[in-house]
Amino acid sequence: MKLLTKIMALMLVVLAPMAVFAEGDFAGEAMSIGVGARPLGMGGTFAAIANDASTSYWNPAGMANVQGVEVSSVKLTKINDLDTKYSYVNLLYNVSPQVGAFGLGWLRQAIGGIQLSAVDNLGNPIQIEGLKENADNTVYLAYARSIASGFSAGTTVKILLGNYPAVVSDGTTSGTSETEVSYSGFGIDLGLHLKMGDLVKDLNGLSIGVNFQDVYTTLSWQANGVSSGATETVPVNIKPGIAYDLKLGQFDIIASVDLDTKYQLIVHAGGELWWNNMIAVRGGIKNYGEISSGLAQAADWSIGASIRWYFIGLDYAYVYNELTPVQYLSIIGKF
Repeated sequence: MKLLTKIMALMLVVLAPMAVFAEGDFAGEAMSIGVGARPLGMGGTFAAIANDASTSYWNPAGMANVQGVEVSSVKLTKINDLDTKYSYVNLLYNVSPQVGAFGLGWLRQAIGGIQLSAVDNLGNPIQIEGLKENADNTVYLAYARSIASGFSAGTTVKILLGNYPAVVSDGTTSGTSETEVSYSGFGIDLGLHLKMGDLVKDLNGLSIGVNFQDVYTTLSWQANGVSSGATETVPVNIKPGIAYDLKLGQFDIIASVDLDTKYQLIVHAGGELWWNNMIAVRGGIKNYGEISSGLAQAADWSIGASIRWYFIGLDYAYVYNELTPVQYLSIIGKF
């Protein structure tokens, strides 16, 4: 326990100052929700667990921990009356310890039912016919490889595409028209993962991971027919994590803690209980605290469950947010 305490203290001392990076710059927030009903059901704590296909997002180094081929998909259920869409599909193939693991994923987030409007010179509304939709798309290309016993490294390259409906108006009906604001870009994540039990037998079950999200990520914006656009850089998020897996007969008890440092120090904590590697329940909390000066948000909490049967699995997560609760469903296949 003394060693564990020292490790946690070191992580906090070294990484807490990174919280000042790019304060107030919210570029690339569409990528920050996360993927996979299992990690989301644990409050977004997965950098150190990193043992299923969704780890290409949370910590690409963890792909070396997955055996063979694993595919998964995530779907967001309906949120109140909003026409919200969220889907993620990915494929992970760990060829061998010598060759490494490869991952391919696609995340799409969209909101439909958008009514565009403007105001004329007299203050009267001008509406654009038809309902519109915005969309954010991210393609993930990942690779990981074992460097030494229990230690792996990985990287994820992201291709970013998005479009948002907009209105151009000169204050008259004839001078009001629909246009589109779009962006494209790319980014890089780097991850490290260490199984402490491979170094010290007494620490079996303890793992440490860190994901350097958006080491270099840029977005180029274009407003069609209006502006040649601008370029912005997504702030770096150093996301360390620590997890412990306690095996008690047919049960696995996993506890984990992750940190986000993108805007300030944010703590994620979660845990799950598995029976026979077949049935699991989990929960977690994400402590936002004060996002910026004068802007605060209550902590999110989440619960979830899983079932595994041979090569098929199903994960469910309920994530509470002070704005609205969200539900996610994941289907997993292992081959």
